[in-house]
Amino acid sequence: MNRILRNAFAVVPLLALLLAPASSYGWGNTGHEAVAFVAWQQLTPATRARVLVLLQMVPTLHKPDGTATIPGFADWVNDLPPGLTDDQKNQYLFMRAATWADSIKHQWLKDSDVPPKNRPVEVNIGYTDSESHGYWHFIDTAFTSDHSALPATPKPNVQTQIIALRQDIASDEDDLLKSYDMVWLLHIVGDIHQPLHGSARYFAGNSDTGGLKVNIRLTAAMKKMFEGTLSQSAPSELHAFWDDLPGEGKPGPALPQAAAFAAGLPSAPAAQVANTDPTQWAAESFSMSKRDAYAAPIGKSPRPPASTGFTSYLITTAYYNKAMTDAKGRIALAGARLAKLLNENLK
Repeated sequence: MNRILRNAFAVVPLLALLLAPASSYGWGNTGHEAVAFVAWQQLTPATRARVLVLLQMVPTLHKPDGTATIPGFADWVNDLPPGLTDDQKNQYLFMRAATWADSIKHQWLKDSDVPPKNRPVEVNIGYTDSESHGYWHFIDTAFTSDHSALPATPKPNVQTQIIALRQDIASDEDDLLKSYDMVWLLHIVGDIHQPLHGSARYFAGNSDTGGLKVNIRLTAAMKKMFEGTLSQSAPSELHAFWDDLPGEGKPGPALPQAAAFAAGLPSAPAAQVANTDPTQWAAESFSMSKRDAYAAPIGKSPRPPASTGFTSYLITTAYYNKAMTDAKGRIALAGARLAKLLNENLK
């Protein structure tokens, strides 16, 4: 498993379908795997080898009563499609690992999207942790579409955790703990680049929780595009719409379409890749969220006024096209920054 990827591999040509305009949390599995695909291309041979050593330490987690499991490295290997070279297997395993932090949610672990009170700094205990840490996936920087009072940004959050985990993987901590830290970073570096993971819009004193409470509807053609990417249903709220722009599906089956999506992305601008400050990464997502995610046809409230006769906003082709352009740029940038973070910090 330690051979290094030398040749690009063939992927199912779904990109045209994904991008053709017939016209949570964080990116879905496809989006996170696409971030990892981009990152893998830019990892040094030494970093790739180190990553693979740590990935092999990801355990299968078992519910105490024996009724459920959360897949680990051995399961990922067994789930690989047939006919891959060793190099292709390594890349797919890296991509699959980027979804692990979502796989532990809504299981038997303690779930919470609200940071614990009086615990601004998390004590990392690794794979034995009984919490899923939902609040590590986003940063609720507040703004308002009316005159609502705004709360302070809760901590810990995705920004504080990237900073902390980056320091941890550069330390001399035990490899098993470092494996846990690294797998989290593979995921949340992607999360912080999803625009709606960087904001919480307030209206009438209430948060829309990053667009989760904003009702949308899609044209028939858009529904087919979303459902054609292994999704069982098209998104009906704004956050899921942005999550699923690269495609949607379970982690294993989504790998080929994630590779297809990522293979067609333009290179991220070098000046932006050079920015290693997660505080600024979060600020970029916040700005894009306000500017693009809440652009027309999205109105000021989670639902259109009753006078319109509708309870959801109809996504237009122009909105879809702009959102897709944003998604492609953010995923390419997240992947490049993830590679830089690992190359420069992973010991």
